[in-house]
Amino acid sequence: MAKVPLRAYTREIEAMIDRGHPDEAIAHCHHIFKTFPKHLETYRLLGKAYLEHKRYNEAVDVFSRVLVSEPNDFVANVGMSIIRDEENKLDDAIWHMERAFETQPSNAAIQSELQRLYGRRDGVQPPRIRMTRGALAHMYVQGELYPQAISEIKSVLKEDPGRSDMEALLARAAYRSGLKNEAADAASKVLRRYPYCLDANRVLMEIFS
Repeated sequence: MAKVPLRAYTREIEAMIDRGHPDEAIAHCHHIFKTFPKHLETYRLLGKAYLEHKRYNEAVDVFSRVLVSEPNDFVANVGMSIIRDEENKLDDAIWHMERAFETQPSNAAIQSELQRLYGRRDGVQPPRIRMTRGALAHMYVQGELYPQAISEIKSVLKEDPGRSDMEALLARAAYRSGLKNEAADAASKVLRRYPYCLDANRVLMEIFS
């Protein structure tokens, strides 16, 4: 049997989902798990395939696992928002779509979806989606403006201390700023709740290696 690079294999699985063959995609994802049982991209694809198949309980289980490892994961947050919207859990749908918006604030499709969700909640759609502190924090990290990112993240955490996605982002930004003690504290705080969080584990590995 010919060997296929894992990256090429996952691209083909994504194409199966796009072509409307979720059953086939699900089978191939489980085949990958036999060799790579914790491969994150395959979990994303499996969640998308379950979502396409409208197997919402399985999709929620998979996307939740992704978010435990990657609290800022775009695909998982979008998937969770779609499912919660289908279940008429509007607040949860908005929360997850807001997290997706923060990681990709220039994504027109996400902006449009948030406008629709806000319209359902408030009775009128806002003309545009305002930039949030969380979105600014992500933009600053991407632009390597770490002091500004840290300031925005701390403002978010002051209002909502339970934001593990912001704690993970804080650990990354602090580490890249050279603030190793602060980075270690933030990473350790995340890992007490989510021991498989990739960013937090990566930061501690870099600090203590």
